[in-house]
Amino acid sequence: MNDQSKKFLNSIKPIEPFNVSNLPPEPSYSALYSWVAHPEIDGYHQIVPKGENSISKSMKDIDVFFIHPTGFFGKNWNGPVDRNHACFQRSEIYMASQASSFYESCNIYAPEYRQATYYSFFDLEGNGYQAQDVAYSDIERAFDYYMEHHNSGRPFFIASHSQGSLHAQRLIYNLIAGKELTNQFIAAYLIGYIVPLKHFDLLFTGLKNSNSLNDTQSIISWGAGVEGFTRPRAHAMYWTPDEWIREAMEQPLVCQNPITWNSSNEWVTNTNQISIRLKSSEIKALDYYATQHAQSKISIEYTDVTEMEVRVSPNHMIELRGPLIDKVSKLTANGDLHNFDIQLFWKAIRNNIKDRIASI
Repeated sequence: MNDQSKKFLNSIKPIEPFNVSNLPPEPSYSALYSWVAHPEIDGYHQIVPKGENSISKSMKDIDVFFIHPTGFFGKNWNGPVDRNHACFQRSEIYMASQASSFYESCNIYAPEYRQATYYSFFDLEGNGYQAQDVAYSDIERAFDYYMEHHNSGRPFFIASHSQGSLHAQRLIYNLIAGKELTNQFIAAYLIGYIVPLKHFDLLFTGLKNSNSLNDTQSIISWGAGVEGFTRPRAHAMYWTPDEWIREAMEQPLVCQNPITWNSSNEWVTNTNQISIRLKSSEIKALDYYATQHAQSKISIEYTDVTEMEVRVSPNHMIELRGPLIDKVSKLTANGDLHNFDIQLFWKAIRNNIKDRIASI
């Protein structure tokens, strides 16, 4: 970790230890206010890249339960469910740049939740684990409400990024894998968080580590970096049924190349228009220190440059190179493409969703 990253973490470190008496109010998922995307809400999950025709808002035959990544950088351990807060605008940004890839084929249900603050991932004193437990409790209640009141027996995907993918693994273990819901479950896109192979059979009983573009009842995952990017000393908090632990980020992981949808180490060239970029009318919408919703207007558009090469690297990430990556990497500090895990493959994901639906 460089000095700039350490300075940022110190600036957002919560002052007090985790305390349940200081939690924001628990959201109620019977209220649309507690969802950032829902078929009854007009929102950024419905947008399409500039130049494309809008998509019908009529109900579809397939659902996705989408768990968004961290958008709370405050000095409390858990963020509020508050549409006037900056963390809600960040959730809207994730709907535009991530969840929207599902909208052509799926009804999107994405709960807002008392997400653990970004600092929790670096805490070594147990506070972060407790904050993540609170966040997960909201996710499980939201999923239960969705299944009871909204799903109506439709097949569904689970999709997530970063903190969302940490919670999604726990959700699949608790409520889907090896249980009756497996019959409705199509696949999970657990992007941007480690999925260690050594825990696969425990957490995902009866499910497959996907190795083709149309596997169902399967798990798909990746994290992205530029060619040569490594993280040999990095560890991540990880939930298991017995306890929270810390796992090395470089170990055998579930990892697919989202161009080929398999785990080949061969470089594959993409020249198709599959990547998007986010546009915001207010730079404040991207300010990690902001606490108020900036009321920014958000849009997405396909990148002008399209060419890149992708492969599953020996350190169990996908690594990328080429003209598009040369441009995108200028927006990163060290070649870590975590913030672009989905944007770089937005249309590839949209197309793959159709392939997996066709196989059920």
